[in-house]
Amino acid sequence: MKPKLFHFEAFTISETSRKLGYKSTKTLYRLLNKDVLEDYIFYEKSGRVYLMLEPPNLLTLAEKIKANIQIRRNNIIKRFN
Repeated sequence: MKPKLFHFEAFTISETSRKLGYKSTKTLYRLLNKDVLEDYIFYEKSGRVYLMLEPPNLLTLAEKIKANIQIRRNNIIKRFN
């Protein structure tokens, strides 16, 4: 029996913020410091932090962020609906 491979895409915090449409990384860092995004983090051996946009068996990262931030008129996540 062959072992199953686990493929996923992980991006740096800067790349993730650009993909989600944010102008800065401030929101992502704030949620990371509150340990809200712990299930979405992938650590490289060098210590670099990556975020998974669509981890298996979890909500997407955009949905998780939307559930944990205050909705405002200029918020970029609101435009995904």
